Amino acid sequence: MTATRHTQTARPALGRPAGVLRLAVAALAAVLLLSGCDLRLETPGPEPRQPDATELARSRAVDDAVALAEHARLAALAPAADDAAVAEALDQVAVFADLHSDQLGGVYVSGLEPAGAETGPSSSAPPLVTPQDVLALLGVTALTARADADAVSSGALGRLLASVAASRADQTARLAAALGVDAPAGAAATFDTAPEPGAVDLPVLSSLVLAEDEAGYAFEVIAAKLADEQRALAQHQAAAHRARAQVWADASGLGSAGSDPRRAAYALPAGLDDPAVAVDLARAVETSLTAGYANLVAEAAPGTRSSAVDALRQATADAAAWGAPPIAFPGLPEQAAPVSLG
Repeated sequence: MTATRHTQTARPALGRPAGVLRLAVAALAAVLLLSGCDLRLETPGPEPRQPDATELARSRAVDDAVALAEHARLAALAPAADDAAVAEALDQVAVFADLHSDQLGGVYVSGLEPAGAETGPSSSAPPLVTPQDVLALLGVTALTARADADAVSSGALGRLLASVAASRADQTARLAAALGVDAPAGAAATFDTAPEPGAVDLPVLSSLVLAEDEAGYAFEVIAAKLADEQRALAQHQAAAHRARAQVWADASGLGSAGSDPRRAAYALPAGLDDPAVAVDLARAVETSLTAGYANLVAEAAPGTRSSAVDALRQATADAAAWGAPPIAFPGLPEQAAPVSLG
């Protein structure tokens, strides 16, 4: 009887600590849930994406576009913007910069920015920006886009950046003319040499040889239909286009390979005895060349595109000399939707 009594009284003594332990664990879990994450093991957050050279070039072009838009809108408040031509040029800079930023993909947002990183509009007075400041920024950013168009690995992005560079160079010339000052050094379009041999497929160069030679022929006829300054300009353009056709022929080897695509004559539209029709043709010829050079940028290898970019800038400037209106994306017909500057 004594042993049995000892066994019966021992069992509750062994079970009580186990029950207390379970209650303590449950209570601790509840405390942790209610008190936050004081004892939670922290897991490292996601690492931000490291941009490569292509993304850096794209982002740089977007930042430049955003800066141009802001500067142009601030400069519109300056006294010099009371001039209608200056105001129109500044409005064009702002609108085109917005279009460039959108087409380039806009400002990259990783989603990992700390809370409160974005700030609201400042209550302080806006900084003083003059049209001359916008002109200087246009010149710098045009050269930056030119360099990046040559360097990026993506041919498609290179083509877009080349178009942006051509647009900014064109806007530089137009704003400088409105202000009655010289454009910044280096902003003027120049075309010197063709890409390195083998940098572009032969069919692309062959089409450019043909297009430039046809342009030279067209301007020879146009010059015969015009007078005075327009005749002199057409004669100059005729010689320039014939020379460029020879540059591309030499670069491709077409001039000595027996496969030269150039012809003795080309078909031209009727009505060229009307000076207005002749000027329209001059403008159309130069504009059509911008598309060819933009495609050349896309086809050329990185590091060999500078001459194609410069040729696109030159064709854009030549079209403007014949009265072509400014466009946001020279050489990109898929982006040719009309733009309102109002």
